[in-house]
Amino acid sequence: MAEINPSAEAIRTMLGETLGRLRKANAEYFDLLEKGLGSSPLPISGQAKEICARMQHNVAATFDLGEKLIQAQDVQDALKIQSEFFQDQMRALTDQAKTMGESAMKAASAMFGTKI
Repeated sequence: MAEINPSAEAIRTMLGETLGRLRKANAEYFDLLEKGLGSSPLPISGQAKEICARMQHNVAATFDLGEKLIQAQDVQDALKIQSEFFQDQMRALTDQAKTMGESAMKAASAMFGTKI
């Protein structure tokens, strides 16, 4: 019979196993997506692959957050983990926006034949 009042450690174990299955499903999804992008005849497949790689990085960071939150000992610890995650994501977003802006400028200059 299932335990009615599971311990915190049992819940952590169950959440960790679930997170592992989600990570595996996510990896399979991105593998299929990359194969699809790789076979695309569109000239933007390179940019699409770059966006896909950034999505993978962001999803992996979210899974890492989940693992850290599972191990949090109290609310204060969870808030600290969440705050660090938010700061890291803001830095990553800034970097991604900068890189994507540079890529867009290069693509535009190539399209119009000007050097920027």
